[in-house]
Amino acid sequence: MFKAVPKKSHWSARVSECAVRRDAAARVPLQGGAEDGEFVYVGRVDHVLSSVTYEHGSLTEGDLLLEVAALPVSGLPLYDVLSAMRSSAGPVTLKTVRP
Repeated sequence: MFKAVPKKSHWSARVSECAVRRDAAARVPLQGGAEDGEFVYVGRVDHVLSSVTYEHGSLTEGDLLLEVAALPVSGLPLYDVLSAMRSSAGPVTLKTVRP
């Protein structure tokens, strides 16, 4: 007799997207990066994220950054991710996942 194996939720079900105004993108507290052997993630929030203007969605502390303006950022150093955010025209679209 076979036992039913419970279906586990896949991490891709937790992916979310937000758009940050370009002038506010520099205030998003990002940490980590390939130079530290980590994924880029949203750092300590405090009052910083409350000053970020969103077009839609939002960020929370600890979110892992997957894409910046449709550019996959896994394996990139933090300075390249920040450069991609600065060079984006219009609102910066960020795709994140909660760990």
